Amino acid sequence: MNTMGILLRLSLAATLCYMVYSKMTIIDTPEVLKACCNEPRFHTKEMDPRLDNIQQYCIQKFRWHLQSRNPNSTDETAHYIEELLRMAQKESRSKRQVDRRRKEIRRATDKERQDFFRAINLLKRDTDVKPNRFDALGLLHQQRGDDVHHGAAFLAFHRVLLLIFENALRQKVPGVALLYFDSRLDQPLRDPTRSIIWSPQFLGTVKGRVTDGPFRFWQTPAGPLVRAGGHEGEYFTYRHIRAVMTRSRLEEISEPHAPPPFDFEIRHGDVHQHIGGIMSPAETAGFDPVFYMHHTFVDYLWEVFRRSQKEKGVDPTRDYPTRYGTSAHAPNALMGLGRLRNIHGMSDMYTARMYTYEPSPTCSYRNPSCGSRYLTCNFRFGRPQCVTLEMITPTAPTAPFGSATNGQTPQQQTQLTPGFPNFSGNRIGTFPPRFGRKKRQAVGVVDASRFSTMGQNVLSQFGQNGLMQFAQNKTREMQNKKEEVKMGFPTELENNMDVFQKITEDGKEIILSPMTNMCPPTVPTNVIQNLFQMNGISDSRIWVYIPVQVIYKRQREQMVFDSFPIEEGQMQMEKDIYDPTLYSSLKDNFILNVNYSRSCRDMDGIFTKIMVHSDGLNYHGSFREFAVVDSRQPYTSSTIYIAIKSPEKFDTEAIFAAYDPCGNVCKPYCKRFGHFQPCDGSLKFDNTPPKLYGKDYGEAIKLVWGITNEGIPTFRPDNIQLQFVCN
Repeated sequence: MNTMGILLRLSLAATLCYMVYSKMTIIDTPEVLKACCNEPRFHTKEMDPRLDNIQQYCIQKFRWHLQSRNPNSTDETAHYIEELLRMAQKESRSKRQVDRRRKEIRRATDKERQDFFRAINLLKRDTDVKPNRFDALGLLHQQRGDDVHHGAAFLAFHRVLLLIFENALRQKVPGVALLYFDSRLDQPLRDPTRSIIWSPQFLGTVKGRVTDGPFRFWQTPAGPLVRAGGHEGEYFTYRHIRAVMTRSRLEEISEPHAPPPFDFEIRHGDVHQHIGGIMSPAETAGFDPVFYMHHTFVDYLWEVFRRSQKEKGVDPTRDYPTRYGTSAHAPNALMGLGRLRNIHGMSDMYTARMYTYEPSPTCSYRNPSCGSRYLTCNFRFGRPQCVTLEMITPTAPTAPFGSATNGQTPQQQTQLTPGFPNFSGNRIGTFPPRFGRKKRQAVGVVDASRFSTMGQNVLSQFGQNGLMQFAQNKTREMQNKKEEVKMGFPTELENNMDVFQKITEDGKEIILSPMTNMCPPTVPTNVIQNLFQMNGISDSRIWVYIPVQVIYKRQREQMVFDSFPIEEGQMQMEKDIYDPTLYSSLKDNFILNVNYSRSCRDMDGIFTKIMVHSDGLNYHGSFREFAVVDSRQPYTSSTIYIAIKSPEKFDTEAIFAAYDPCGNVCKPYCKRFGHFQPCDGSLKFDNTPPKLYGKDYGEAIKLVWGITNEGIPTFRPDNIQLQFVCN
């Protein structure tokens, strides 16, 4: 009887434990999602692109299936498309010289750029086609969904869509042409979000709601126009494009079979992720004008690829892949743009009769000019390369940690500096490697934190008259040096190219600063503005929050910090108190393990940012947040609060994922019967009490934090059901 009583009590305890945690159930990840993530082409020794980008690509592909409820285009939109296609047809039959010349946006004249922005805004205000002519085209892109993505028709469809959009612009402002955004010019910056491209004179706010620039305070069918630049993904690089250009056939760079690093569609998606906000989900990307500028650059690169094909003896008009993906990507399948079929997008007619491209900006030792006052020729890459100018806004370097401000208001004076390579770190003059540790220099470097003050006071130091005199003197010096340049590294010229310039546009003053060593803050200064969009409805009240713990183990190959022990009055500069390999109690747990040959410097700082995602499995919505951990410590943790669909009425199924700044995927652990166990990160929630979620952010915090009678906050980890281990 005693034994039976013990068994009964154990059974009852197990049942009660199950009941307590029944509201969060570990579920299987959908097979279609697992199959995508497990594709052999994504698991090669030369893995590229990053693992986080691959996982997000697969989730985006899965999301299109949830988007299938979207209705087809309205008759009104269909007639509008037919009207714009007739314009193209008429122009293709004309014998006049092609007058559309698409340029990189920083190479366009001020008038060309302003006309372009004006035409976009006129489309946005024209409601003759519902909801307006601009968003009608964005909705068309959304409704086409997977039929024009993840397959061979991707490039052809978007080429025709761009032509339709360009014709719509020309209806409003005759003679206007599309401008493209070559993100390779921004990628080398330490902080690409400070590129001039995101200034009020160009595309406006890149962090948070767009509150300045030509598209300020736009409302879209997905809610306010929002961006979340710099948190995820990456811009195009010259290395990326060189890899694509080594291929000869469209099938070799197209979904669904192109292997990394040649998959052009996946690579283009990294830029969507890097801009973030409405640009991040493909189904809402068409509501941000940046979408068209990014895709115009993609089309430009495809045209370069097609010219390369001709040089190799391949006819690009007949090079439609035989392995094209789903039936919607078949060569004779309808595009959904009038009566055009996918194969029609392969024609040479577009660039022969309708538009041409001005080549992307370049420079050389003999001609160190990029042809734009918004670009500078940089020689720090082994060969000359055009790089965008940076903004130096007074508030950006000193914004409080976690501030939502973007430091880019129309009233502020924007200062710019010639772009500097993307070498992360807390000090200037060091280039810490990702793999293979390097002791930081103790002397001969300048603390980057000082530059924020210097940047703010640059005008007061010189004064307006002194500033312009300095600029004139430096310009004369540079012109004299140009004549002395020979082949090789032009050190003197480079040092004298950083000159002050004063530019005034629309009453706003832009200052180009010679201080090329401006560094971004070592901690994130901007939170992520989520869309809170679910099944087409943007409303944060239909979301709930769950606490998630991020556990971080310092990587052995991370940089060493400058904090030295002192023995008998002497500083031991060959040691570092934060280096775990110096301690016998820790060193066995920090063995160098190089998984990939690709270098990454994004984790070489005092703080490391871990991105955490939730994506719906039975609803169409996503949420992004990041945890900040102290990279000096061997082990550390952070608790954040992730939003999911409210399970108050119907159960919620979601998949969670976390990534470090180098794209490595953190391992999820789910609590079951009071203990954390490895899982896929796919979970189901219901409303069974006690609820382990908060109906709002405050309730979620109260789940894991209490207050003693003395007013001391106390941490209660028992209510945390999900954790990620990043090691």
